[in-house]
Amino acid sequence: MTTITLALDFGASSLRAIFTEQVFKTHLYIMQPEVCPVTPASIEYYTKSKIGTSDPTRSGWIETSGTCWAIGNLAQERFKASLQLEKRKFELALPKALALIGAISQLHQLPNGTHINLGAVLPYGEYHDRELFEQILREALTDFKFCGVEKYFTLETFLCLPEGGGVLAQGRQPGTSFQDLDLVVAMLGYRDVSLLFVSRGELSKGETQSLGFASLVKSVAQKTSLHNYQKLTLAICKAGSNVNPRSLTPLLNNVGEAYKDYELAKIQKAILDARAEYWLMLSEWLKGQIKSDVDEVIIAGGTAQYFKAELNTLLKFTKVIWCDQLEKRIRATFPDQIKPNSLEYRLADVYGLFFYLYARARNGVKSND
Repeated sequence: MTTITLALDFGASSLRAIFTEQVFKTHLYIMQPEVCPVTPASIEYYTKSKIGTSDPTRSGWIETSGTCWAIGNLAQERFKASLQLEKRKFELALPKALALIGAISQLHQLPNGTHINLGAVLPYGEYHDRELFEQILREALTDFKFCGVEKYFTLETFLCLPEGGGVLAQGRQPGTSFQDLDLVVAMLGYRDVSLLFVSRGELSKGETQSLGFASLVKSVAQKTSLHNYQKLTLAICKAGSNVNPRSLTPLLNNVGEAYKDYELAKIQKAILDARAEYWLMLSEWLKGQIKSDVDEVIIAGGTAQYFKAELNTLLKFTKVIWCDQLEKRIRATFPDQIKPNSLEYRLADVYGLFFYLYARARNGVKSND
C-alpha cells in the first residue's frame, strides 16, 4: 500500500502544497489560484485543439459529481477566471485539492488506491467547516477524473488547522514552550488577515478580516487604468516601501513613449496613496485586536514582510517573532523555487503544517482530535 503526506494552503495568491512519498523527500508545488466551472464541451475542444504536453500543475482540469472545473493557468488564461475573493476559501477548496492531488499522482505515478495523509489550513472564520470539508473531500477522492483519467484514493488522515496554525507549530525557536505565555499569531496574506490568540498553550479564539494585500492592489487599480492584479501585485512588491519607479516600468508596456513619464508618475502616486490608506486601515484594526499585555506576537505572510518596518514600530510594546529560522529552513529545502519570488514568506504556514501533520501521521493520529 502506497501512502503519501500532503499539506495544502488555498492561498488567494497561489495554491501551495508540500508533499512526500513514503521515502521521505519533500516536494513543493505551486498552482495559480484561479478556478472555474466549465462545460464538458469546452474541455473537449481544449483537449482536441492543444498542441504538446504541459505540466499538469498548469493545465489541470478535474471532473467530480458531474461538474468539470478548470484550475490554475488553464482557468486563468483560457477561461478568464477571476480570483473570486468574495467567496469563502472553503467553497473552492475541493476542486483545488482534487486538481493538486491529480497532478501529483500523474507526476509521481501514484497508483489508484493510494492512501493520503492530508492537512489544510483555512481562515479562522471558516475553520468550523472543517468536518464538512473532510466529509466531501473523503467522498470526492473515491471517484473523480483528472485530465480525463479516472482517479480514486483513500483519505487516511485528515488534519485542518486555522490559518496561522502551521506557524504556531513550527515558527518559534525549536525546543521552546509557550505553555506559560499569552501570544498572538498574525498571518497577513493576500486576501485575509488572520489572528490566533493562544492563552497558556491553548487556542482561545481567532479573528479573520478581509484586509489582505488585495485591498491595496484593488485601491491602486481604481486609481489607475491597471486591472491585471497579478502583474500589479508583483510590481508593487518589487517597488518596495519607497515605490521605486524603475520597478514599475513593466506596467507600461502598452503606453506610448510620449506618455510614459506621465503614466509612471501617476502609478507611483497611486501606490503611495493606496499604501498609506491601506496601512491606516490595517494598523487600526490590529491595534484594536492585539492588547498591550500580550507576551509575544508571531508574524508571517507576504503582506507582513511588505510592512515589516511599520509592524515592528506598531508592536514595539511586545516581543515580535518573524519566523526567521523557519524561513531559513524553507529556503534551504526549496532553493531553486524560493529564490526568484521570495516565496518563503508565503510558505511558512503550510511548511509548518506539513511537519506537524507528518509527525502526527507517523504516531497514528488521524484527525484534529
